[in-house]
Amino acid sequence: MRPGQLELRWAYMLFALLALDSFLVVWLVPRPEAFWVLAPLIAVQLIAAWLAPRVVRMVRGHRLLQESYGEELAFARQLMESVEHGLTVTDEDGRFVYVNRAYARMLGVAPERVLGRTPFEFTLPEDHARLQAARTERRGGQSSSYRTRLRRPDGVLVDVIVTGTPRWHAGRIVGNVAAVVPLGELSET
Repeated sequence: MRPGQLELRWAYMLFALLALDSFLVVWLVPRPEAFWVLAPLIAVQLIAAWLAPRVVRMVRGHRLLQESYGEELAFARQLMESVEHGLTVTDEDGRFVYVNRAYARMLGVAPERVLGRTPFEFTLPEDHARLQAARTERRGGQSSSYRTRLRRPDGVLVDVIVTGTPRWHAGRIVGNVAAVVPLGELSET
């Protein structure tokens, strides 16, 4: 159960009892037994009055946290998109889950066409051994750098240096983050 959810449920129940309170007061006031009904209902009203500001603070805090998270995410995306070299993020299976526009430009495709694919699909087959060795190092928790060549759909080769590091979450490696710096375009082969 998420923090504050139990208090919120209690608040809803108490407010429902308050609504029932007004109905019962009108119905039972002329009778002498009304005191025994009204005493617990007044207690419920006092508890609700005590709980209401806490629920409001909790909801406001959650909303502020959500807004802050959104601002941080927007800042991080702006930062990743503003660099001139490629940035990539892969998952545990080695598939791209994020590439910035600079990396997509190196490949000559839209970023959406890269997502879900692997670096092997864009790396020359002769360089696959280097890519595999770097992935093995990262799975072991080490950062690595290597030089490789990427092939664009139009056949142009791009010579790059890739510097990658493991992506950690909850104490385990869940993928890689890499910076890809172009050294210049090579001739078509």
